[in-house]
Amino acid sequence: MNHSTKFMLMMLMSFTMMTARAQEKTFESTSLEVINKEWSTKTIDNVVNGSLGIMLERFDQTWPTWMIGAIRNTMEKGLDKEVLEEETELTVIVDAKHGFASVGDGGTDGEYMSACYWSRSNGHKLLAVLLGKPTDPCIEVLCTYDYDPQKKRLTPEPDILKGYRWGDRGEYNQIFCRLPRTGKNVLVDDWSGDDGPVQHTFIWDGMKPVYSKTEPLNLDDDK
Repeated sequence: MNHSTKFMLMMLMSFTMMTARAQEKTFESTSLEVINKEWSTKTIDNVVNGSLGIMLERFDQTWPTWMIGAIRNTMEKGLDKEVLEEETELTVIVDAKHGFASVGDGGTDGEYMSACYWSRSNGHKLLAVLLGKPTDPCIEVLCTYDYDPQKKRLTPEPDILKGYRWGDRGEYNQIFCRLPRTGKNVLVDDWSGDDGPVQHTFIWDGMKPVYSKTEPLNLDDDK
């Protein structure tokens, strides 16, 4: 191998490494464990309006994940549904009419997320971003923010769904939240009790979802 060929190979290897680093930076993702510990400590400013797309964009710029990145890409394409992986049925849903978006698969061990917002009686909005994964570890994080249209700011409200994690049972349990695509109620499926699975319903009171009732979980319910 002559000197010229060696030089070209070294340049190619260097370019490949630089490209790989750039890709890693582009697809940098914050772990759900980090988001769980830190999201409630950081206010998000410069949120130019209260549309779901803009609020998710600023959340993603603060706490980047591949899931919200995928939703933003689907929004930019003007699509309301995009299948990312046929084999696992990994799909992005964007329901602009109802202010809802989600990423999820057909029930594998992959990460998932959903997001929605409510209009508050004081002229603000309440944004909810739910991120989770079922294994290694089982974790689900519900990030809730008040959006102030005058200050253009998302302010964390960590106790908005009081009792959601039932922390006295341990940090991570088989307790899963379902944000509404239609309607305003939040449902929490709770598999952690000794008396079988139950469902907790939180109803919208104009400012936040408040606890309403607990009943046996209907395993045939596909809402």
